[in-house]
Amino acid sequence: MTTMNLEELAQRVAALEAEFGVLRQEAAAARALAAGADRDVADYRAELRGHTRTLNALRETQLEQGQAITEQGQAIIEQGQAIIGLSEKVDQLTGTVGHLRDQHGASLTEIVGLLNQLIERDGRQE
Repeated sequence: MTTMNLEELAQRVAALEAEFGVLRQEAAAARALAAGADRDVADYRAELRGHTRTLNALRETQLEQGQAITEQGQAIIEQGQAIIGLSEKVDQLTGTVGHLRDQHGASLTEIVGLLNQLIERDGRQE
């Protein structure tokens, strides 16, 4: 029985050694996978940092453009107000010119009437 126990023990040790060899190979494969995953995570993190920097730069650009649009809008409003002021002045001048035209028209009509009177008087005197 002792012999069988030794043989059995030898078989069990051999089986354990074989299983241990497989476990070593699996552990080495797992380490290789973990190292690859670690590199992948590092690559993804680097890429994510690059995307984050790009988005931050885009945000800065959009803020600058928004400020420029706001300033241009304010300038347009100011120009619109200036145009309204000019339009009011043109309306005033148009009214003044119309008033002067009416005054001169009445004066010219009066002058023409006086000239006609002079012509009639001269024509009677001859």
